[in-house]
Amino acid sequence: MRGRRSSGWRLCSAAVITSLAGMAGVLGVAGPAFANGPAPLGTVGVPAADRPSLKQFLNIRAPGSPTLLPDGTLYVTDRPDGIVQLYRVETDKSKPEARTDSKMTKLSTFQDGLSGYTISPDGNRILLSAAVGGNENTQIYTLDKATGEVKPLISGAKVQFAINEWRADSGGFYYTGNDASPNDFYIYRYDFTPDGKGNTTKILAKEGSWSVGDATHDHSRVLVAQYRSISDSSVHELDVKTGELKDLSIKPSDNTASNRIVGYLPGEAAILQISDIEDGKPKLHRRDLATGKVDKPIPALDKYELDGASINVERTLLAVSVNEDGYSVPHLYRLPSFEEITLPQMEKGIVGLNQLRGNIAIFSLSNARTPGEAYAWKIPAPGEKAGPARQLTFADNQGVNLASFPLPELVKYTAFDGAEIPAFIFLPAGYKKGTAIPFVVNYHGGPEGQSRPGFSAVIQYLLSEGYGVMQPNVRGSTGYGRAFHMMDDYKNRWNSVKDGVDAAEWLVTSGYARTGKIAAYGGSYGGFMSVATVVEDQQRVDEGKKKERTFGASVDVVGIVNMKTFLEQTSGYRRKLREVEYGPLTDPDFLASVSSINKIDKINIPMMIAHGLNDPRVPVGEAMQLAIGLKKKGMDPVEFYCPDEGHGFAKLDNRLLFTERMVKFLDSTIKK
Repeated sequence: MRGRRSSGWRLCSAAVITSLAGMAGVLGVAGPAFANGPAPLGTVGVPAADRPSLKQFLNIRAPGSPTLLPDGTLYVTDRPDGIVQLYRVETDKSKPEARTDSKMTKLSTFQDGLSGYTISPDGNRILLSAAVGGNENTQIYTLDKATGEVKPLISGAKVQFAINEWRADSGGFYYTGNDASPNDFYIYRYDFTPDGKGNTTKILAKEGSWSVGDATHDHSRVLVAQYRSISDSSVHELDVKTGELKDLSIKPSDNTASNRIVGYLPGEAAILQISDIEDGKPKLHRRDLATGKVDKPIPALDKYELDGASINVERTLLAVSVNEDGYSVPHLYRLPSFEEITLPQMEKGIVGLNQLRGNIAIFSLSNARTPGEAYAWKIPAPGEKAGPARQLTFADNQGVNLASFPLPELVKYTAFDGAEIPAFIFLPAGYKKGTAIPFVVNYHGGPEGQSRPGFSAVIQYLLSEGYGVMQPNVRGSTGYGRAFHMMDDYKNRWNSVKDGVDAAEWLVTSGYARTGKIAAYGGSYGGFMSVATVVEDQQRVDEGKKKERTFGASVDVVGIVNMKTFLEQTSGYRRKLREVEYGPLTDPDFLASVSSINKIDKINIPMMIAHGLNDPRVPVGEAMQLAIGLKKKGMDPVEFYCPDEGHGFAKLDNRLLFTERMVKFLDSTIKK
């Protein structure tokens, strides 16, 4: 169904992801050039007919989430028809790989796509999770490997279930759900039984958001975590029989810290965990469970934040991901010695470890021109010579020459108070420094998030059309230490908005863009930023700090404009978490002071508003308030709503509709 109310209103039939980087939807791979040879991108002299179309860009895809079993069976997620489902690759098991022409069997047919899947350690059981229409109420299903039958396993209306960990013997799994209390996530263990009926045991029922990180092989002890905010989370060991919880968090006595579970070490007498107690950076720590002694087994990792770490089921290998100024660098170690294993060289970008099973590791690489392929690598035994990594998945590049895509530049600018703000700048191929071009400033969501230099089909399409894109990591972003990501909490909320305006002003003073030819763009918290920065921009003009507005347009995707109504209407389990960041409902005056809807008189540039009608995080009322407020003052915002989507648009048809409309909006405003 598609229709309009006014010249700027559109209803989509299906979905958009909440940041330009996220809107890639799928990942691509460098491949053959155009039929008539490589075409330079982002140059005015190239006719539109010789440039790849938006549809080509958004149809670039690569199989994702690969799982390779010991017998050579390869499972992947893919979306050849625009909706993500699970597939089994029908290929030579001695050399499994997923190419664009590989035969694949579709194993799931969820109307709104697959949310995720996991395969048991022994490879015999497959669990699926899926939700309806973007409502995020994920349900758990089983997939029979022999018959292909998908059956509901754990379900409940208006309940969100999440698979946490498998039992090491594959006899069951741990999961969380808010079925007993809509605002709290309790922990359950599901055990498969010979009669097929299964058995569910509630092992922790306490207020808060809890999850499982690991369990002893005899199931008697479980490592559980409670998440209260990005700066306040704890790690505990649960005695399943007695229900006793032992706090293992590494934190100061008078403050909070962020703690995360890595897992039990061999022998299960010690654990690895991540804490930001030292220098405010998440670092790897080892804790002896008997003595409580804590040390750092790999000090060489301490220079940067850790994205995360994991231990294989056999407890023989440790994988660690390091965040180096937004780039992701993996490391692999043997346990219990912590001897580092030299990994195959890969191009700089976002390198992730997708699987660690037996002696096989699967890595994926995403950057602006080598996005999302997965590689399988046999981990050498001690003293054994390592072989090369073998490409496991290949992308459909839609005939686009991805090798011509330029990599972004990491820059840093000085904010209003002297703080240093990092940002990535994407420039069209052939760009000459000092040339002013139309620019999009893309704010990430979160706010506890980070823009990183991965692949984005939408960014690359904008570059091909002559736009530049900047992704600032304003204060409040992760990846730069605890103090930085807490700099925007509560009363300091508007300071991050000022950082966002400073980013656009830096583009002008540095010669990248002209005043009025820059658009603010963002999704979720980035949507809040895309509106609030426009307000702050006009306030600076009104206060005489500058002569004219820097922004010339704004695109708000599933964004917040009224902090009070947002906190009142968001899902209950998210409210406590968001109040820590934005301020409590008991302080309505402050919430009003940082709500753009109360400063709508400052919005005097073209606006585009996009939202999913089923959004449980930022209810669509936020978009409606903004649209109505702008219309009351005589403006005609472009509106785009999806009735079967939630917090972002997941379906290819809707991403195409949205992006097409967004580019037309940008063309008619900042590029005009």
